[in-house]
Amino acid sequence: MPQTYVPRRNARAATNFHPRLIAAAVVLVALTSGGVMAARRYFSPDPAPAPATATGTVVVNTEPAGANVVIDGEAHGQTPMTASLSVGAHTIELSKDGVRRTMNVNVTANAQISQFVEMPKAAAGTGDLQVRTDPSGAKVSVDGQVRGTSPLTIPGLAPGSHMVVLENDLGSVNEDVTIQPGATASLVVPMKTPQGAPVSGWITITAPAELQIYENDRLLGSSRTDRIMVAAGRHEIAISNDALGYHSSQTIQVSPGQTAKLRPEWPQGTIAINATPWANVTLDGQELGETPVGNTSVAIGTHEVVFRHPQFGEQHVTATVTATAPARLSVDMRKK
Repeated sequence: MPQTYVPRRNARAATNFHPRLIAAAVVLVALTSGGVMAARRYFSPDPAPAPATATGTVVVNTEPAGANVVIDGEAHGQTPMTASLSVGAHTIELSKDGVRRTMNVNVTANAQISQFVEMPKAAAGTGDLQVRTDPSGAKVSVDGQVRGTSPLTIPGLAPGSHMVVLENDLGSVNEDVTIQPGATASLVVPMKTPQGAPVSGWITITAPAELQIYENDRLLGSSRTDRIMVAAGRHEIAISNDALGYHSSQTIQVSPGQTAKLRPEWPQGTIAINATPWANVTLDGQELGETPVGNTSVAIGTHEVVFRHPQFGEQHVTATVTATAPARLSVDMRKK
């Protein structure tokens, strides 16, 4: 069989590449790869910018519930309470029944901090009676039982009306006192003159929230007491509620054997309301519209706020508005 003859020089040329051609190919590949990488860098989207203000969540619970919450000087309603706060240190103040608790928390981004605080419980089922007379040393009987001489405090009285009899050399005074559970009623009694003429009267006060009544820095009682007995004549009365930041004073004339009424002028405060993602809001049954709701003028004290969202349902929150600072209330509708 005839064989095909292939020249040796041509065979070597078919299987080997010239070194210059190889170098050019390497350069081309490098340039092409660099261009692709550059294009990728050029057309890739920039990373998402960091949020301007990072926040975290603080949850505060107390036993019993219903403690007033103030964070960095701003009211945040009552416990149980959830608030969204900026990252960093914050001061939380709790108050209930005249007792205060303060704590410091450090909020981190996208994290939740839970705080649980035991608050003192008001005495259940009984109340106390504080009795003072002018002059002191009068014999004090409650419901026919002698309890000692004035001034004294009688603990553990059942709620309701009690007959208090005060006796000394000048005569005797009978007074009906109403005891509230967990509260201290105050009875201040000027005794009768030897001639038996009445020299005392009463003060009564009605207000949307409990108020303490003082005269010359001495506690006379609170608005929870039906009537407070005082000497007849002119009185400079101080009225206050520390939790609401309310302080006022009035001059009142008490006639012998008569009841004088204190009528405090109740101040207004403001509240701003927000929700995540959003909600329709009612305040004490009044429609305020869709969040965010800017500063709204309301009387100081506690208010019922209802949040409604078509997907996340309904939330009820009790908010406390004070006279010292605007109240700010915010809820997350996605959390129950």
